[in-house]
Amino acid sequence: MKPVLALCAGVLVLGAALTLGRAGAQSMPMIPAGPQLSTFGMVGLADGQTARLNALGLPMGGPIIAGASCEVTFTFYGEDGKSLKSATIPVTQGAAVHFDLQRTDIDADTDRREIRGTVRSVFSTPNASPLNLSCSVMPTLEIFDTLTGKTTVLLETPRALPTVLPL
Repeated sequence: MKPVLALCAGVLVLGAALTLGRAGAQSMPMIPAGPQLSTFGMVGLADGQTARLNALGLPMGGPIIAGASCEVTFTFYGEDGKSLKSATIPVTQGAAVHFDLQRTDIDADTDRREIRGTVRSVFSTPNASPLNLSCSVMPTLEIFDTLTGKTTVLLETPRALPTVLPL
């Protein structure tokens, strides 16, 4: 049994080495990624609370395009899927930007409301030519007490759900 396992392990190691050696010699074309979109799940927002979407600009590798900058679009949605509030803000590497939604921004009702937030990042250029490239940001969503500033909920970078293909 042990010689069979040793033989199988050897074949796997040899196959991996050949694959890596062959892949290392090939050049891979750069495929620009489209805008990065992060969507958070639904959270409750009660009277006296503020929801804040944050985006930290992460370092970007490769050449910098002259005059290009990273823009982040923050959007809050209600439980019906309609946009409640939105803004687009530039962000630089290593810096963070945020956008707030207070409970009173939604309506005068004091009942708790369900909301969700999205963060979309994209490069922009001074001449407004479209660049279908994403810039890298790390988003978070927090709910905090408006008066004290104490955070009650913090949602980190959401994980994408796997794509399900029908059979």
